[in-house]
Amino acid sequence: MSNSRTRRRTKGAFGNNKPRSIEREFTSRPQLPATDGAPAAPNVADKLANYAQPILEQAGSNRTAAQGAMNVAILIWNASIEGDAKITEAKAKLNGLPGSSPEQVEELVSTMLTRKKDLYPDENLLITNFILKFNHRTGTTFRVSGVNMKPEGLTKSAAQDIIKAGL
Repeated sequence: MSNSRTRRRTKGAFGNNKPRSIEREFTSRPQLPATDGAPAAPNVADKLANYAQPILEQAGSNRTAAQGAMNVAILIWNASIEGDAKITEAKAKLNGLPGSSPEQVEELVSTMLTRKKDLYPDENLLITNFILKFNHRTGTTFRVSGVNMKPEGLTKSAAQDIIKAGL
């Protein structure tokens, strides 16, 4: 067990403050075939990792930078779904980060908005939370939770009928 006098000599989680490499490519995992033989569709975590690939490449193998890169990617992803007002808020938030310039932020946001439109134009899932865990034995775990902002098949009148029925 480490204490304050032996902590510098301790190897592992409590004594080593050097960043460890991620040791994982953020690419989608191989798709398993569905029950009918067709390939299964990628889940939202795979889509988000694919979308954030350019930002993750800039983060390198630093874990803290990878989590920050995912935060930036999710900020722009959600802003693209919510509209122009949220895009303006996202730009203001990114301009507030240390070392950022308005030109860099404008280029990043426009590139990522174009990437979202090209890769996943019909994806309307607003990301509410993500968990990015790094483990040397099991690899990297990436989980995403979200809310569908524009559900298909539900009209305003149908929603009112459901609300009335529940009362």
